[in-house]
Amino acid sequence: MRKLLPGPAAEVDLLDVYPAAARTPPAGRPWVMVNMIASADGAVAVGGASRGLGSPADQAVFQAVRACADWILVGAGTVRAERYRLPRPSAAALEARRQAGRSDRPGLAVVSAGLDFDPGLPMLADQRPGEARPLILTGPDAPRDRAEHLAGTAEVVRLEPPAIPLAEAARIGSPAATLGELGRMEPPAAPPAETARIGSPAAALGELGRRGAKVVLSEGGPTLNAWLADAGMIDELCLSIAPLLAGGPSPRLIHGAALAGPLTLELAHLLEEDGMLFARYLALR
Repeated sequence: MRKLLPGPAAEVDLLDVYPAAARTPPAGRPWVMVNMIASADGAVAVGGASRGLGSPADQAVFQAVRACADWILVGAGTVRAERYRLPRPSAAALEARRQAGRSDRPGLAVVSAGLDFDPGLPMLADQRPGEARPLILTGPDAPRDRAEHLAGTAEVVRLEPPAIPLAEAARIGSPAATLGELGRMEPPAAPPAETARIGSPAAALGELGRRGAKVVLSEGGPTLNAWLADAGMIDELCLSIAPLLAGGPSPRLIHGAALAGPLTLELAHLLEEDGMLFARYLALR
């Protein structure tokens, strides 16, 4: 992996670059990283999933970015599309985590309004002895029968809803997605009103903060990113840019956000391998 910026260009070890960066949590909440991949024309998925954009270099960056986080935050749609598993760091990533004073494994938190999970999903079905169960963050109106069904393989926590009207909460999400079912694939149109409510980002980050999180890594999808961006809670963007033109209907990195104005970013570093670019940006406030 070559570091292009800041210069001079040089070969770098990813586990020296990402975990060593300074991340001071803002007052009252953890630092929030967003890690996404996109094609050169801005698509974040091919055929409904991001794996068609990736490469071995991207996977190495993915693991290095995860080594920075105490908790991983992801939308339910992404969990289903990408067949998420519980985080299991490599030996090298495990050592980097320990040197940084972090736990051996980050926790996995999934945001979902409907709690509609196939019990065969790897994060539920492939759990090993000693591994922490995934944490499902949902709203106060999530179906109780589904919460009870998940009790053996996940911990379900109900968050307070956003302090805005229900219609506004639905508007802030994707026009084709409920605010709760946040993921890389675009959910069906016309979301049912009963699934349009979900806890606020502040409540979600507060819950993770109470569980020891100083750094939270959002892995998307675009509607989850919009949920965080609308609340002004993105501090860092790690963006992998694939040298591909994907076309298709894929949304952008942040889909459906109602930002008052663009969030200005500062380029902290730019890496390259096999034509892929890996940019790390910091939010300027």
